Amino acid sequence: MTNPRFGIFDHIEDIPGTPTSQLFKDRLELIKMADQAGFYGYHLAEHHGGELCLAPSQEIFIAAASQITERIRLGPMVKLLPMHHPMRIIEDMCIVDQLTEGRLEFGVGRGAVPVEHHWFGDRWEGSRERMVDILGIIHRALETGEVSSEDSRYYDFPPMPMATRPYQERIPFWYPGSPETAGRHGMSLMWPGKIDEAAYEQYLRAWEDHKDDPIRMEGSEDQPRVGYSLLLAIAPTETEAREIAQRGMDGLIRRTRESHRFDHLVVDEAEGYAAQGALRAIIANMDMAIQFGAGTPDQIAERLALLLEDGMADYLCFMFPAGDMSFAESRRTLELFVTKVQPQLQGSAVPSHG
Repeated sequence: MTNPRFGIFDHIEDIPGTPTSQLFKDRLELIKMADQAGFYGYHLAEHHGGELCLAPSQEIFIAAASQITERIRLGPMVKLLPMHHPMRIIEDMCIVDQLTEGRLEFGVGRGAVPVEHHWFGDRWEGSRERMVDILGIIHRALETGEVSSEDSRYYDFPPMPMATRPYQERIPFWYPGSPETAGRHGMSLMWPGKIDEAAYEQYLRAWEDHKDDPIRMEGSEDQPRVGYSLLLAIAPTETEAREIAQRGMDGLIRRTRESHRFDHLVVDEAEGYAAQGALRAIIANMDMAIQFGAGTPDQIAERLALLLEDGMADYLCFMFPAGDMSFAESRRTLELFVTKVQPQLQGSAVPSHG
């Protein structure tokens, strides 16, 4: 097993009874703890119009987190590209990369909730094609230093110089859930739980088969990289940990379902059902997620070691808080992970950031 890295994947869901201002303060405290423990990354989701994501303007929250941390890498997972003008995406990306002094990691995606696209003045239909179109604009801008709509099917604006450039020579990009898309565009792949061998091979093939495609986000030395996102709840007893994880999954499913409650206003029943594929996958895998991600420190260490054993991934991105988990439960999970689990997996409480 290679020396693994650890991160947090977060929605910043509402916690009943906690004022939003306190929710943000608590989350920043958790990120600071993770930074001090040597965690590699913190990734923040984007959703709108509900309790699933109370900080949907990811760059604002990430900018705040950058000022109280030193090493942890920060970024969206994902930025919903079709819902934003590419000029704004690129400018905000460069500002955050400067504020973090090169710690930005940028996840991109289409956006799975149809009504969110309409709230932002666009349509669900064709959003996959617009995502790739905008990714091309971003790629050209980072290569040339000029934001241009050249070769775009959806935008027509005069070229604009990038007055603020990225801090990094190359910003790392992520794509979740699709081995084909991630590999085709040279992006790291974030996978829900353990990836199966067929999907892993598909990712490697797509990476190699499309090496010469025009929209490739990797650097010259980059290789395919897989991270796993998974629920985590650690407690002194497995029974307590499973109860916390159950509340976590119940809340996550409830809020994810609620995020689709207005879809019927903009798409028909068949399209609305198809858009909820991610929700159905969460529900189908709920018992397995709880069984694997909830336990005592020794149980979690053993399970994670087995998860990493085949070498297909070396990055574990934990979901806590999730759903109706409290901040105190999440903080204890992080503390137990850092003091009891992380040393067993790495032989040291502080992993490399290289």
